[in-house]
Amino acid sequence: MTSEQVLAADLYAVVVHLHKNCNHDLLEAVGSLELSLTQIKLLHVLEDSSEELTLKEAAALVHVSLPAASRMVDDLVRRGLVERKEDPEDRRMKRVRLADTGRSVIRRVSAARLSSLEQFTQNLKPDEREALSHALAELLKRPEVAACRPELAR
Repeated sequence: MTSEQVLAADLYAVVVHLHKNCNHDLLEAVGSLELSLTQIKLLHVLEDSSEELTLKEAAALVHVSLPAASRMVDDLVRRGLVERKEDPEDRRMKRVRLADTGRSVIRRVSAARLSSLEQFTQNLKPDEREALSHALAELLKRPEVAACRPELAR
């Protein structure tokens, strides 16, 4: 095994542990919202998008068929989480964007994820916490990683 494979296996073990043991708050939040994981994925995609997406683009980004995306967006529009409108240049095309209510749902889901990870870090020994902090500091130098860091109330 190469060192990269060993590192990947070690990282996999940590990620699986976090998924198995730190998802209670997340699953509870998702369950109470009565949203599918694909719907949550779409809300995240819309949040990350700098512009409105066509229905076709949204379908491709969450890996569902156009009819499935249309049904999913219909449900999210009914709930007030997503806004849909005709494309001004091509009225046959529909564009979707995240509504303010959808943004608050994403914040709620993110808060649940963060809460579980806070519980995990509280249970680390001081030297484990310091080692993890040092390793993460290096990774957070990567802009694509740092962009995912939540703003913390200080």
